Amino acid sequence: MANDPGLAGDTCIFMEAVAGDGGVHHATDPWWLSPDIELIGPVSGPDMADGGQANPATVTFHRKPDASGCHFPNDESLTIELWVAGPSLVMLPRVHGSAVRVGFIGSPVPAEGDEGTQEIDFTPTPGLPADHPLSPGPKCLVARAYPSSGTPSGTSFFVPGDRHVAQHNIVIVRCTAGAFPPHGACTLTVATLNPAAVAAPPNPFLKPPVKLRAVMDLAPNHFVRQTMLARLQLVPGFQHLRTAPLSGGFRFDLSGFQTSHVVDHSHSSGPGFPPKLPSFEAQVGVTPGQVVHIPFGANLSGVAVGEACLFHLIQLSTLNVVEGGLTLALVRL
Repeated sequence: MANDPGLAGDTCIFMEAVAGDGGVHHATDPWWLSPDIELIGPVSGPDMADGGQANPATVTFHRKPDASGCHFPNDESLTIELWVAGPSLVMLPRVHGSAVRVGFIGSPVPAEGDEGTQEIDFTPTPGLPADHPLSPGPKCLVARAYPSSGTPSGTSFFVPGDRHVAQHNIVIVRCTAGAFPPHGACTLTVATLNPAAVAAPPNPFLKPPVKLRAVMDLAPNHFVRQTMLARLQLVPGFQHLRTAPLSGGFRFDLSGFQTSHVVDHSHSSGPGFPPKLPSFEAQVGVTPGQVVHIPFGANLSGVAVGEACLFHLIQLSTLNVVEGGLTLALVRL
């Protein structure tokens, strides 16, 4: 996995993508659930931003002990950045409609082997379109923590590889029966982009494919389970996580996109032993550097009131390199 060359002079400061990873981020983990970024909307609660109000986000960062052999450039302070977007898979800095930086602040350097925190408040603008990064609602967050002498990339966040960066991307959708379309679908629209060749102006005729994958997590690991239950238990009416496939399936709505290699195992467990988790996957042509919005929907017919269906929405390159992700809970109420 790639690291940010502008931050290569430091190997001591890190953020965790998964609790306890010590700054070693694995692409096969749900690295977009970082516990080191926390947003609490004053009215709406975790992972939500309330319009017209100061929404506090807390960024946690760590420093390895010198005995680890890490290198620190002896800066007197760190720089903490916070970027926000709506529900997204891939985000890049300096791309119109993608993530927006809302915080850039100095913070004391932790003692070796210790950690520090920095609060950054931001105020969404009421009345902005729902797909605007600074609109109220569910927020995807990216934070960077690095010595003040560093110069991070302006074209990539280098997630998940770089230890100085972390992402937090959780959305909970309350699905009431009265809001269901005729076939019982509950939906979320996600933003994403093709990170290939973003330095060049977008060419609408050039649409190389990316791979979109949705996985229904019927047996979340301890970290995912604890992370999601901490939020779901705040939802009135939530009872438990669903552990059985959906009879109606789920999918990305790819109408209007160039698609190929569609594989739909969303109605049941996939082939193999032990069976694979239910999934939907397709290759989609996306203009590099141009933000697109893609609906995801799950048919919740047959889901009991109080059940939450857990999904990981993931974008990969055609070489199966994970480029972005989001964890979504659809709660049947």
